[in-house]
Amino acid sequence: MTYVKLLPEFGLAYNIEAGKVEPEAGKAGGVVKYNFKPINENLDKLGTYADDLVNSLAPTGGFLESFPGREKSIYYASMWTNIFYGFIFGGIAAFLFVMLKMKGMI
Repeated sequence: MTYVKLLPEFGLAYNIEAGKVEPEAGKAGGVVKYNFKPINENLDKLGTYADDLVNSLAPTGGFLESFPGREKSIYYASMWTNIFYGFIFGGIAAFLFVMLKMKGMI
């Protein structure tokens, strides 16, 4: 079998044929153990942030980093933004309409 030494101080090698990390061939047989608890905790945290990102598409949701009682703040902010831009573009369209009407192009 062909091995690639990964961590000689721990006696770990990579078995190319099996595609596994195993104890070195010269050492006594054993099992390689690794604790996945810290990795799973980080994955759970990443999952909550991913859910929060998906929920940010709805304007009425509560977000992880927002203060309590501000569930509909994005909804109201978007209403005021749309009203503002509606007045701006409506005013520009009305101005163009009046100017074109005065010049006789419409």
